[in-house]
Amino acid sequence: MNPQNPTPETLRTYLESHEVELIACPPEEPGHPHVTIPTPAGWTPVPNEVFPHAYAVLVAPEHTEDGWTPNAVLLHGRLSRWRPTDELLYAAASECRSLPRWSEYHSDTDNFDSHRSVVTRGIYNVGDAWFDATTRFLVVDVEYDRYLTQLTVTTRAEPDVTLASDASTIHRGLMVVDTHTELDR
Repeated sequence: MNPQNPTPETLRTYLESHEVELIACPPEEPGHPHVTIPTPAGWTPVPNEVFPHAYAVLVAPEHTEDGWTPNAVLLHGRLSRWRPTDELLYAAASECRSLPRWSEYHSDTDNFDSHRSVVTRGIYNVGDAWFDATTRFLVVDVEYDRYLTQLTVTTRAEPDVTLASDASTIHRGLMVVDTHTELDR
């Protein structure tokens, strides 16, 4: 992924510099492609009103430690203006890389379920705690609209086997219903 123009350091600054809004798509509203993630045993969906800009949030309360709970956050929005896919994904990948003391150990740009994608995985540090985060960004094109979907699953670094398996299940189970017309009929 080599964009034609250098992109700013974060997705936010990239979008702002090109006057692009990322407009959140509420899951209950028709008119956009819908995205889903599986809910493994022991994970609980958080009500949408708690995080109104998130498409979905899951937490694993039985793994809460020192007031922090493993979580999966799914964001899904329509771009107000079209931007080149490579530039979007390059800027998106930089989001994780700006986390404190980020140490990346996996990254790829393989398509995911026929959509252009970038995924990064690594660990980062906040205070005395280390976290493992895997983030995937998808660019979804439907008719004349372009959507950006982000799924981040965060656990403590070196999670137990069950939690690591759950995180992988959530990522592998991400699904996009490609056209809003299928849901609007």
